[in-house]
Amino acid sequence: ALDAATVPEDLHRPYIDAVKLRCSECGGEMAREPFVMDCWFDSGCASFAQWHYPFAEDGKFEANFPVDYICEGVDQTRGWFYSLLAVATTVFDSPCYRSCLSLGLILDHKGKKMSKSRGNIVNPGDHFDREGADAVRWYMVTAGAPWAELRFDAKGLRETFARFFLTLWNTYRFHADYAALDDFDPDTEPPPLAPLDRWALSRLSAVVEEYTALFEQWRFHRAARLLEEFVVDDVSNWYVRRSRRRLWSDAPSEDKTACQHTLHTLLATVCRLMAPIAPYMSDHIHHALAGSSVHLADWPAPAERDVALEEQMALVRALAEAGRRVRAESQRRQRLPCRAGWIVGGPDIAHFHSLLAEELNVESLTVEPKLKKFQQVELRPNFGTLGAKVKGDLPAVKAALEALDPEEGAAALEDGRLELAGHAIAPEDVDLLRVERPGFAAATLDSGVSLVLDMAVDDALLSKGLAREITRRVQAQRKALDLAIEDRIALEVWLPDGTPELAAADWEWVQSETRAADTKLHREVVPKRAERFEVDGVALGFTARHA
Repeated sequence: ALDAATVPEDLHRPYIDAVKLRCSECGGEMAREPFVMDCWFDSGCASFAQWHYPFAEDGKFEANFPVDYICEGVDQTRGWFYSLLAVATTVFDSPCYRSCLSLGLILDHKGKKMSKSRGNIVNPGDHFDREGADAVRWYMVTAGAPWAELRFDAKGLRETFARFFLTLWNTYRFHADYAALDDFDPDTEPPPLAPLDRWALSRLSAVVEEYTALFEQWRFHRAARLLEEFVVDDVSNWYVRRSRRRLWSDAPSEDKTACQHTLHTLLATVCRLMAPIAPYMSDHIHHALAGSSVHLADWPAPAERDVALEEQMALVRALAEAGRRVRAESQRRQRLPCRAGWIVGGPDIAHFHSLLAEELNVESLTVEPKLKKFQQVELRPNFGTLGAKVKGDLPAVKAALEALDPEEGAAALEDGRLELAGHAIAPEDVDLLRVERPGFAAATLDSGVSLVLDMAVDDALLSKGLAREITRRVQAQRKALDLAIEDRIALEVWLPDGTPELAAADWEWVQSETRAADTKLHREVVPKRAERFEVDGVALGFTARHA
């Protein structure tokens, strides 16, 4: 036996060579083995040594050889990857793994190798404390293909944390807060779902199917990006935003319950999908939703999809984006309503008209079969052909074209009977354009479907637009005050000269939307104590506090 006095402090050669032991079985002397094989041989035997093969006869080795998958850094190519393959083919005449993923190296944000001498080492613990381990993992997965080099950029990590994890957390809190107020029970049978709910669940099924396939193909970066896009764009920026008003009412309704069931399913399924990459937040949210660990839950299976409904909603969202583009080009504020809007062409999406009208901020939305109703004809000379044909008479021809009624001129041009200043005019001599009539603005999608907006403005629309501007600022202040959904506020608003009149009905709408219990509306200059904002160049103000 050895005692403390005979054990060297350093167990490496040559000190360990002084240690001799007595064999308890044969009585012979035991010493360090002088001939040691490459340590990678030991690692290369892992495929069978971990099962104590060939000494154990419990069948575990046969059931697990070859393994489905191994993964290590690219630096292991001539180390572990090779030694596993060399030993297995020597002993069993077979590779011991079916597939192998070689991870790229992690570099600094400039693509340089990290080293202490360069001072570009990243301490992961700092990011674990600040953004969280989940965010670090998610960023590293989504930043590039796993087999490619990764340029670690702290800015990109912060963006991932803000875009995905804060969005997911806020979506969960939105559901949890309203679920608590409504005593929502996810174990009850859901009522009939609205088209918006059915669309969200159909999109979820599509994501589950594609995400799973990408995972099985090791395209983890594409899978994570897909899920992130779904959470941010489909769930938060569309489904939740278009569902807020459904949950706003204090009165119970089947529509509210259907929305809560949909949100519960969306969040629980997202947690199960993201769990392999972000195990902590997914488990926390899943525990709160289902009362159990996400890591004990089954992998989601895609439900039946409604592809037609998904295509209809894709059109709705494209029209909504077209509406925002039209407003921007016309320099019309997004919160200033339009009296009317029209959809020209395309499939029937009538069950989404009210949703799209809200998104477009139009008072009414209908279908119109002909785009020409909102257009007028413009005839413009094509100087390239016309100048060569009429030569010195070009000014007279141009003047005659400008004096011509565009509709009559277009008809004559199409019939081949247009004559100007004594010259026969061919279709190639004149460019025939159809443009929106004054007071209308339009956009046409690649699919040929058009959206037309009535851009006229009156006092009623200005009042409604002002109410929406006030509400947006007050709601932001409620959030800054960290008020609960049910909390009431005391609200004062100042509208100085130059501000549109705020109709009584619109002022009541502001009070209802902001849950204001004690309100005052002043038609005077904004005091210094008020929060200021501008609408069409006029300074407005308000104060909001917990009532």
